Amino acid sequence: MAKFFLLNPGFELGDRDWSKITGSTIVKDAVNARSGSWVGVNAAGQDGHRPIVSFAIRPGSKITASFWGKHTADFDRATQLYVQWHDKDDAFLSQNLGNTIAAGTTAYTKSELIDAVAPDRAKFFKPLAWVDGTSTLGTSWSDDFDATGDIIESIPATATLSSYRMVPADTVGVFDPLVGPDKFTEFNAGMSDKWAGVYSFVPSLGVDLGGLGSWDRGRGRTERFFAVDAVRTVPLNGIVNGMTVDGTTTQGTNKIPVKAGPVSSTALVAGDYMEVKDQYFQLQRDLEIGPEGTGEAIVWPAVRSTLADGEDVITDNPKMVARITSDLDWRRIEARPVVLAISWEEV
Repeated sequence: MAKFFLLNPGFELGDRDWSKITGSTIVKDAVNARSGSWVGVNAAGQDGHRPIVSFAIRPGSKITASFWGKHTADFDRATQLYVQWHDKDDAFLSQNLGNTIAAGTTAYTKSELIDAVAPDRAKFFKPLAWVDGTSTLGTSWSDDFDATGDIIESIPATATLSSYRMVPADTVGVFDPLVGPDKFTEFNAGMSDKWAGVYSFVPSLGVDLGGLGSWDRGRGRTERFFAVDAVRTVPLNGIVNGMTVDGTTTQGTNKIPVKAGPVSSTALVAGDYMEVKDQYFQLQRDLEIGPEGTGEAIVWPAVRSTLADGEDVITDNPKMVARITSDLDWRRIEARPVVLAISWEEV
């Protein structure tokens, strides 16, 4: 699994990049730091530390996270790693817990959570070092956070997309009676239709594509990033908030029932996109919402994994998860790059 780039994971950049909960602090104290000279501190009644930045994931993603902690002998509460899951609006959904560091543990001990699975509706996560309950005596220290998992990054903001091509990659066969049902089923085993495309970037005055090249090489052919249809990042007639999936929607269908839509209206039009769970869909017909706020979205591609009732339907900058499929394609004039192109496919 790839490593999440936690900002200031061992606090060696000083008191920054972390929220200090209920009075907790980050101080320079080489005696009590596990490594370096800075460390997170929780005195009596203080709760812990969490990163300011949330990290993007999708439902079903796996996360492993940890930190190291110790206490004074009289510290009367355990400390523990929490992984908190957040929805598309960064609101708290649920949490998973690592092993506890028992009250009064005076040697640095790791609290770790291995392969925690992001729940339905999860779009972000944060790792926390947390005091279980309210301590009344002593001090605890936290240091050297780490997180790995199904990392998803965005294309660097300094890389301005100049042109692109995006196509449906039809991989599922259509039944042909001359082939027969057995061969048809065998061909389609494990297959699913998905998106593929090419992004091209042209350096303009003051724009350096070196960062994009480094980003591309860092992704390789396995690490994932967010891709979109660049000219349809929001619905043609405006963003629709609050819609959710209406009932469990099974794998293989191209019909997604929705609820809580704008009543008696055309919520989305053919060609708009929406993101549900970990998949990027294009509307094949207008989405008409009835007087009860319900409707049925006809989409491409088909649903790849079951959608739970109440799963968010995202129309505000929906994204797909993709991976790069080509080597960097540089085009140069007199050794100066004039075009950089990457090809990719949805995963």
